[in-house]
Amino acid sequence: MDSNCQTTHRMGLVALIIMTASNMMGSGVFMLPSSLARIGSISIWGWALTFCGVLILALIFAKMSEISPCKGGIITHIHHAFGPYIGLQSTLFYWLSTWIGNCALLLTGVGYLSYFFPLLHNPVYGAIACIVLLWLFVLLGLRGARFIGYSQFFTGGCMLLVVLSVGVFGWSSFDSTRYFAAYNVTSGNNLHAIMGAAAISAWGFLGIESASVSSGQIVNPKRNIPLATFGGLTIAGLCYVISSNVIMGILPHQQLLLSSSPFADTARLIWGPLGGKIISALAVIACLGAMPGWQILQTEVPRAAAESGLFPRFFAEQNRVGVAYKGLICTAILMTVVLTLTISPNLQQQFKTIILLAVSACLLPYAFAVIALPVMMIARKTRRDRRFVFYIVFSVTGLCFVMMALLSAGAQPLFWGIFLQLLTIPLYLCYLLRQQPSSAPAHLPISEPLSIAEPLPTQKDSPQPASVVAASCQQPRPAGSLAAIKESNIL
Repeated sequence: MDSNCQTTHRMGLVALIIMTASNMMGSGVFMLPSSLARIGSISIWGWALTFCGVLILALIFAKMSEISPCKGGIITHIHHAFGPYIGLQSTLFYWLSTWIGNCALLLTGVGYLSYFFPLLHNPVYGAIACIVLLWLFVLLGLRGARFIGYSQFFTGGCMLLVVLSVGVFGWSSFDSTRYFAAYNVTSGNNLHAIMGAAAISAWGFLGIESASVSSGQIVNPKRNIPLATFGGLTIAGLCYVISSNVIMGILPHQQLLLSSSPFADTARLIWGPLGGKIISALAVIACLGAMPGWQILQTEVPRAAAESGLFPRFFAEQNRVGVAYKGLICTAILMTVVLTLTISPNLQQQFKTIILLAVSACLLPYAFAVIALPVMMIARKTRRDRRFVFYIVFSVTGLCFVMMALLSAGAQPLFWGIFLQLLTIPLYLCYLLRQQPSSAPAHLPISEPLSIAEPLPTQKDSPQPASVVAASCQQPRPAGSLAAIKESNIL
């Protein structure tokens, strides 16, 4: 495929920033005020704690992209650092979290649409509406990343308009007495309330890695990925904190607890019924507008995995604008099945079920990703200076943050996480059987991970004899990241 054609259909920095912020905010910005109302206005400190943790993750992901920009982002880095089994496991988990999370976005959008079309309160009609919208977005996604980038300007603008209109102009109706009257409505102490708020608000920042994972669809990824990551995080963090706190000072606490559209209800109090309808319509556009960005993630990850042999080859097949169209259609079929099987008496219950599945799938790749950075640095024999120690401390801190988020999520996400881990064992066996005809010579360990300094072999490269590969290298290098660690005498 012509490289100029592919570059033409890639996203620039501004579109990438908007996509990253939109992916993080998604439906979270529209529902979290009601969820955090169960804790109280003390949740502002939970926001601060979560923002610091996510900022550490952003620094780690940006550094990984700087060291080795590649298709698939952090998921490919995990494969390079820990080998094919952990790579397969993390790829599967992250891929599941992206398209299952997309189901949640669809449900939230349809929930807001039910404000105008009460028929959608019926779970069957609601599920049908989700499926129709899903396939409309598939058709949009087949047009390419650049077309999606243009649409992100509009939908991301709608999201910012909703959040900033309430978050800025709402301060004129802010009641500090109402805000502090519900400071901590839990039965626990302040520290317990802050930790609970941090666990809830962590869902709002999932997608921080969007720019890294979408590197194959980005112009100048080495420069734009770190800028888009920090830019998107800053926009999302400010929008979350400003909007959540102003709403808690406007809506009565009991009304906020029961609200399924807190922004629309707040706008109704400020500007009347017409204002509520306008904000509801913009919220629908903004919520569904996050879908195309997540569609890029749900195709880029399996495409990179297919190119390295972890996933079936058809996930890597592209159309004329560089979209992995078979992977996009495959995940749309799976989403249709999930939306059908999780039909519940109401959309809110279906939303909770799907969110549970998405959360249980996304945290394990984050844990491996934060540890992959020091593995990469050691494998590349980075100098053991203060900068090296700085990133080691950041990686350990990031791992602690991920563990806190997982433990705070409850027992069910832990159960599903363990179940999915066990599922990867037979899948890895299938991967080994599929790779056997073109595998390395028998004297090489099957589980030996790839070197960070070397790109992942594709199926086109794999038939090449090991002797030819060795002859093309000017000097020998360790077989993989863990081998490089042993060679560096750190263990």
